[in-house]
Parts: sequence; C-alpha cells; structure tokens
Amino acid sequence: MRPRHLGRPSPYGRDIRATRVRGFIAIASVVALVPAVVALVLWVRDAQASKTRTGGAEVTGSGPPPKGGYFTLQPVDEWSRLPGDATCANRVHRSTWEPRPDNYTPNHVMPAAGAVHRAFAARPVSGNGSEDPRWDSWLLQRVDGQFAGTTDEIIQWAACKWGLSDDMLRAIAVRESTWYQYETYFSGRPVENWGSGDLIPPGTPGASVYCEAIAEYGRNYQTDYGPGRCPATFSIAGVKSWQAPSWGNMPGNQNGTFPFVRQSTAFALDYLAAHLRGCYNGWERWLANTGAYVAGDIWGCVGGWYAGAWQSAAAQGYIARVEASLADFTWLRTDWLRTRPACHPTYGCPGPGQP
Repeated sequence: MRPRHLGRPSPYGRDIRATRVRGFIAIASVVALVPAVVALVLWVRDAQASKTRTGGAEVTGSGPPPKGGYFTLQPVDEWSRLPGDATCANRVHRSTWEPRPDNYTPNHVMPAAGAVHRAFAARPVSGNGSEDPRWDSWLLQRVDGQFAGTTDEIIQWAACKWGLSDDMLRAIAVRESTWYQYETYFSGRPVENWGSGDLIPPGTPGASVYCEAIAEYGRNYQTDYGPGRCPATFSIAGVKSWQAPSWGNMPGNQNGTFPFVRQSTAFALDYLAAHLRGCYNGWERWLANTGAYVAGDIWGCVGGWYAGAWQSAAAQGYIARVEASLADFTWLRTDWLRTRPACHPTYGCPGPGQP
C-alpha cells in the first residue's frame, strides 16, 4: 500500500474549533503582532515596488477572486495538453489581495528545478505497478514550483497547470492549513495544523531515520517532540513527506518532497495539484486495493488525498468538509483575514517560520 497523504484538521473548519488572537496577556498581544506586521510591510513593499510579477503579467486589481474562480476541471484525456509554468503564469488573474502576509517568504521561493527532479528520480514510485509509469515519467517531471506571487495567485497557477478548479484547491487549503504555509513559535517550534502536523507516533519503525534526514535542512523537530517524533506533513496543502519503509524503501524515509514543500508555497500546491491530476487520470493504481477506484472522479481523489483510501468513511468525511468550505467560500468571509493561530502560554505567539 502506498503512503497516505493525510490532510490535517483546519482550525477554520469544523474539525477543531477556530482560534483567534486574543492575547492572553497584553505583552503577548503585542508580540503576536510583530511577525505579522513585518510580513505585511514586506508584502506592501513588494506590491509598491513593481506592477509585475512572475511571467510579466500586470497586477490588475486589489480584491479577492470571484465566487466560481477562474479555472475549471479539465477532462481526463486532456492531460497531455495541459499548459506549462510560463503559460499559466500569464493566465493568473493578478491582485494585491493577500489574506496571508505571513506567507510572503515561501511565496517567493522557487526551488531549483534540477534538485527537485533529482529528488524524485531517486525515489521512483511506479516500479512495482502501484502507479502508472507516467506518474514518474511525466507527472513528477512537471512538478517544480517555478512561480512566485500572492497566496491566491499561486493557487490559480497550480490549478491552471494541472487542469483543476482553483476554488477546489482553495477549499482544500482551508481544511489543510487555513492557508498558512508554515507557522512557528519564536523558538522555531512549529505550530501544529498551521503548515505542519501529523506527528509520527512514538516507536514508529523508520521514523528516526526520517527525522534525522529532514533535520539536515535546519530544524531538528526531535528537540521539540522527542526521539523519532516529527511532523509527517508540511505546507499549505498538507503534503506528506514521510515514507514508511513498509510502503517502499526511499532515501531518508521521505518521498522527495522535503525540504521543498516547507520552503516553497508554489512547490506545495504544484505537488498537491499534480497528485490530484494523476489520481483523476486513473494512474494511482494502488487505490484499487482500497475500493472501487475509477478514473474521472475528482472528489474521490480529494478524499484519497486525506484518507489514503478510496471512498472510505474517513475519505467521505473529508470530502464533505472540503465541499462545505467550497459552498461557503470561506476565503471570502469577512473574518478570514483575521484568522490566525493563537498565542501559547508556554511557547509564546506564532509568526511566519523560517523555511
């Protein structure tokens, strides 16, 4: 069985209660504002410095996307004709609207495409027939995260590139992270469910190898959670980097997405959208071991992203929650811009992490 890409409960949705910055003491309230103000200043600087972004397209507005979005799901047989990075960069509807200024830094990180491709090439997934060979030869070869912009512009770009609905991706990101790419406390400890989560349980075989491998990129999460314990998933999209040895041996017991998925919002959404497209095309063959998997069922693939199973109870529950966020247009609600992780009595107040 292939690894599950478990989605984490969104603090905005019904999975756990929404939290707001109320400031448990006055000092904490002030400290909480500092990282957000810094990120906002950077965002404003970027917006004022130039009227162009990646691909040379002009910023044309300052408001959020309309209900219904800009891009629609493309049929299964259109996969070979999907547009590439540059074309989609020019099709993005540009706006200075940024409900998550904390994402400024990872929104402007584009990983080295060669490094991404080498990481995936060292970890092929289709050799035992669990995926269609095109998963390795075509799909993962297109994942590169080569775009920079606001959080919503990146969502649009990923939707365009993989022939998906941008509103569907917005709704998934609501459930996964409340649109936060990577939040941490002052110490560097991650804020669970706000860009990282799914802590590996104690005693899990192979977890220490994984934790040590990802620690090479700047943060040893075992100092936060104990030996062999670290987040399995990262980013706005809840991408699972952990690869259990029982699912197939891979270097470092990770699937090639780390550190790119923590560093780059574009990579994270590129990978999520690629996975959904591959599943929708009928290429995620191992899902047939969990249910009546068929090509052309995008919502079944959304459920599979969370549950690692086809139309299971957990998958159906997740589908319902994403559909609820989609029907509600959560990202257009008046309190969306104010939704932040709360201060912690021990760790202090969160802000944008250093990817």
